[in-house]
Amino acid sequence: MPNYITTSKYLNGIRCFKRLWYEVNTSEDTESTSLSQQQNFDRHEEVKTLAHKQFPEGLHIDSEHPDFALKQTEMAISNGETCLFEAAFRLNEVFVRCDILQKDTNGWRIIQVHASKRAKQEYYDRLALQKHVLVEKGITVSATQLMLLNGASVYPNLSNLFVIEDVTDRVNLIQNNVLYDLRTFKMILGRENAPNIMIGKNLCNKPHECPFKARCWAAIPKNSVFTIPRIKDPEAISLAENGTIRLADLPTDFRLTPAQDAYVSSVLNNEPIIDRAAIQRELAYLQYPIHFFDFEADRPAIPRFNGFTPYQEFPFQYSCHVFQSNGEVTHHEYLHTDLTDPRLPLLRSLINHISEEGSVVVYNAAFERRILRTLAESFPEYAPTLQSIIDRLWDQMVILRKHYEHPEFCGSKSLKAVLPVLVPELSYNHLSIQEGADAPAAWNLMLNTTSETEKNEMIEHLREYCKMDTLAMVEIHRVLQEESTHNAAE
Repeated sequence: MPNYITTSKYLNGIRCFKRLWYEVNTSEDTESTSLSQQQNFDRHEEVKTLAHKQFPEGLHIDSEHPDFALKQTEMAISNGETCLFEAAFRLNEVFVRCDILQKDTNGWRIIQVHASKRAKQEYYDRLALQKHVLVEKGITVSATQLMLLNGASVYPNLSNLFVIEDVTDRVNLIQNNVLYDLRTFKMILGRENAPNIMIGKNLCNKPHECPFKARCWAAIPKNSVFTIPRIKDPEAISLAENGTIRLADLPTDFRLTPAQDAYVSSVLNNEPIIDRAAIQRELAYLQYPIHFFDFEADRPAIPRFNGFTPYQEFPFQYSCHVFQSNGEVTHHEYLHTDLTDPRLPLLRSLINHISEEGSVVVYNAAFERRILRTLAESFPEYAPTLQSIIDRLWDQMVILRKHYEHPEFCGSKSLKAVLPVLVPELSYNHLSIQEGADAPAAWNLMLNTTSETEKNEMIEHLREYCKMDTLAMVEIHRVLQEESTHNAAE
């Protein structure tokens, strides 16, 4: 298949010349698609299929091969078709496909479908590239539009699921950028070696980790200016461009926050910095029984339960380890395994497992607090009980952010970064699900599989993952207890 500049490559090129060069000039295998990335792709396809149904006269250009799709498109236009899905066009080395191409009295409207409630800059860039190709091919483009999800649409009445936003003026403003970008790309791609582009945390990790990140970061030390907590890309990139990548080379006048200074000192001295007295004070607030708790939640683009709107969040699973004053630990859990609304059965199970007294320990409390509040709003009869749980939330991440620094954390206080350092005998590596973003994707796969064997396997994988999150908190708690005891002994 020809190695065209597709829309996705064009967008990647705008973001990073080096990534575009690698995509076009190398044939190496990149990292496999994660469950969450695949879910995003499937979500977009599901939304696009529903969008197409709004245009019953539309003809689908169904060939995936560029050359065949080009011929199908040309033939459809010649035959007088007035609405095409996935219409294909090529201009020299550039190949684009339009989600919806609809003819009107002034020409053709390009309608780009997105599984989003809000427009983003990349959406305008997509349309600008498509318009450029079509205009150069002699096709009159009367308008460029976005077809987005309507945040006011409420299930089960999804008749107003979509809104069409005309962005012709916005696209016209950046139209001249396309020709400049393509000329720049042609020059860069003609080089023998990849361009020298500075790395960055956001640049290389968002919206997903770049498949070529390992190659670009190979010479960067594990702890560098890029891992300073909460440092912004412009600051880190500026340091790196001036030759400062190692923390040991930081200018003496570079201003650091107390948390950043603790991290840098920890790395330079190659030892943890632990405020044991502060940890002891924080732990003293905990009351038994201590509930170590974690939710898993989903946010489907297309609502599926009564009263839900696009991307409304709901929990489908939790894990709870209960730690008694005598050291005894018991585990409880809930996982919803069918297509019905999981909230009420999950809620009824939850209030049986979290007692009326005792602290509720979570990791990054904003998420659990948000879920509990939305449950209280949806089921007001349980609101007092849920508010009691909210009032007893205790965020384990805070104690680590404020009072515990370690060079092996590499600037992060995520559970995945902290656990292997403080509790090396525990690991997510053997689990089939290893990232929180993959859990809802696995849950949806479990709900929709027709194989009972596969369903049971996925159920077990989901339970193992969620259980590991709360077990990790239990064991980190034990470490923190030991540190505070060590302080008392001193």
